[in-house]
Amino acid sequence: MIRYLLAIAAALACLPAAAAESPVQVTFTDLANFTDLRVSIATTDRDREGLADELRRHIERNAPRRLPQGTRLAITITDVDMAGEYPPVTGSMSRDLRVIKDVYPPRIDLDFRLLRADGSVEREGHRELRDAGFLWSTSPYTRERLAFEKSLLDAWLQREFASPR
Repeated sequence: MIRYLLAIAAALACLPAAAAESPVQVTFTDLANFTDLRVSIATTDRDREGLADELRRHIERNAPRRLPQGTRLAITITDVDMAGEYPPVTGSMSRDLRVIKDVYPPRIDLDFRLLRADGSVEREGHRELRDAGFLWSTSPYTRERLAFEKSLLDAWLQREFASPR
């Protein structure tokens, strides 16, 4: 019985390592140099890292189904400019008010490398993602943070890589 339990424990210990090996790896360059990755003007480094982590998780969750079988994708996000802008602060206007208008589209710059199973490069490049019609493609009433930026990334994944398997 003890051998049986030890065998099960050993098998379960191997599961997290296999699950942690994702076909998609997302990294960011220095977030402090990004055009805009903040919730408000007073955003801390921790807030900025939280937003970056949210984008990373979104890509890691949605990209694998777009990739050709047996490939891995490495993405380095080099800049993010969120949809909208903070207006100049005058009087009692809140510093946390982000104005979303079509003249302030989301922008994301990234480098990517699609690798075959043997490690050779299938495709790589630099992309400057822009969506001037972002208000037409994503509901402006969504309560999800980074909805416009996530939609921009989803559209790129759909264009750049194969259809869902």
